Amino acid sequence: MFDFGIGYTELFVIGVVAIIVIGPKDLPRVLRAVGQTVAKMRGMAREFQGHLDSAMKDAGLDDVKKEIQGLKDIGTIQPVSKKPPVTDTKKAEEDFAKFFGEPEKPAVSGPSA
Repeated sequence: MFDFGIGYTELFVIGVVAIIVIGPKDLPRVLRAVGQTVAKMRGMAREFQGHLDSAMKDAGLDDVKKEIQGLKDIGTIQPVSKKPPVTDTKKAEEDFAKFFGEPEKPAVSGPSA
């Protein structure tokens, strides 16, 4: 119901406290005033978003917004390179082979007879 994390139990507690503090006689008037204030705030937010969208369109950032929205829809960004990443160990082995040649394999000493 609400996006800001208030469940039904919390809403019930807030309602009970409001009835106790404000009183049942004045509660409808207070709720009406809160509703009107929330409606004004939503209207101001909607107007601000409209101005922001028109400013973006005037600045030519509308295409950037569409590209970002497209990336959000895909969910992941594909890597630019098709090569697998080189690990640090593999890079160290390649550097060693480049500078010193192939490493010698240690001689395995078996049991002497």
